[in-house]
Amino acid sequence: MVEMEWPQLSGTELQYSDHSWELTGTVDVGPTGDVLGAEAKQVDDVRQRNATLRFGLQDGAPSLNPGEMGSHFDRIEQAGATKHLVVKTDTRTYRYRLHGLEYR
Repeated sequence: MVEMEWPQLSGTELQYSDHSWELTGTVDVGPTGDVLGAEAKQVDDVRQRNATLRFGLQDGAPSLNPGEMGSHFDRIEQAGATKHLVVKTDTRTYRYRLHGLEYR
């Protein structure tokens, strides 16, 4: 995995697994670009546990080139209970679906 800093992602909050999470801006990119791990801290609990929120592409969708990542975070989208991390480059938009978390 390649670790990236996306400053515009830092401070973004979202609800997941009955908790509120604030993203730190640190993102791990999988070797083929199809998986992203966004570091976050839990902000609705005094312990402020740390976790990595796992986002992935579905159905063989094209992925970012991990060798040319840059800082392309666009927004967090929500459709019902489904959340997506949206990454936009000059030529394409990628929607990574939130599918889990790992406590660190």
